[in-house]
Amino acid sequence: MNPELFSLKTGNTAEFQRRLLEKSLAMRAQAYQSQIKAKLLTQAIMQIENSKKNLQSLNDTLANEIAARKQVEEKIRYMAGHDNLTGLPNRTLFKDRLETAQNTAIRNKKKLAIMFIDLDGFKAVNDTFGHKAGDLLLQEIAQRLEAAVRKADTVARVGGDEFIVLLNGIECSCDAELVAKKILLSLGQPICLTDNTAKVGASIGISIFPDHGDNTEKLITYADDAMYGIKKSGKNAYAFHVAAC
Repeated sequence: MNPELFSLKTGNTAEFQRRLLEKSLAMRAQAYQSQIKAKLLTQAIMQIENSKKNLQSLNDTLANEIAARKQVEEKIRYMAGHDNLTGLPNRTLFKDRLETAQNTAIRNKKKLAIMFIDLDGFKAVNDTFGHKAGDLLLQEIAQRLEAAVRKADTVARVGGDEFIVLLNGIECSCDAELVAKKILLSLGQPICLTDNTAKVGASIGISIFPDHGDNTEKLITYADDAMYGIKKSGKNAYAFHVAAC
């Protein structure tokens, strides 16, 4: 017992009781304050934990939104450079790859071949069997063209039934000739559609970089013109651009 309280106990009983009550109240108050502090501390910890969870949830949501936005942006970029039906590069992406390939060919002292391909007989298939069959045919043609070239090469769809091929790093025009023959043989095989079988051919015009020039647009035009020459002379064949005298 507190010595002061002991001395009061032996003397003034009333004062002793008052002091004892004050001591008891003080101890209760201290205990209550401790309880309040502990409760407030627990609440603060819970708030911090909840804030952490909310922040983590917000971060996860933000990360998901960023990932979703990136996917949309990638899809938009892909769609801007590819044909919706066949998944092949379109004219814009083809021209970008051609320009890049030209620079590489110059460094490596190689040649490039541009092959402009127009299907022979596609309109008849489309008119006879319908547009759905025509779409299936174009998709099959796209796969056959990709199978006929190397992975380093590019096959693009540039129009309704028009395709263009970039052959990278060839040694001479003979390499392009071999690929043209391979393409004609592949495309000439029957194509199974949903309920029918169709057969088409192809007219192929070819220009060579740098033999026929270094202008991207002109090289494509040269190949296109050579293709139309084949169309007029009998179809289902290939021809190289011939420079005007």
